[in-house]
Amino acid sequence: MVTTQATKTDDPLTLMTEDVVGMAKAAKLFPGGVSVASIYRWADRGVKGVKLETIRYGSKRQTSVQAVHRFLKRTQ
Repeated sequence: MVTTQATKTDDPLTLMTEDVVGMAKAAKLFPGGVSVASIYRWADRGVKGVKLETIRYGSKRQTSVQAVHRFLKRTQ
């Protein structure tokens, strides 16, 4: 059984105190750039049991620069 981290951070206030960015901007933070669809997939399904942390502001789904860095570190 593979345990995955929640799509949403356990403490949304932590993510809200970071540098919040939209999913399109987050895609540009990855080395070489990735598609926005990949960002949503990594938030929904994850990679190697790790999901990209996200939060919702109304209908907008966002992440943070720091969450992207954590995701990259955990999936390497």
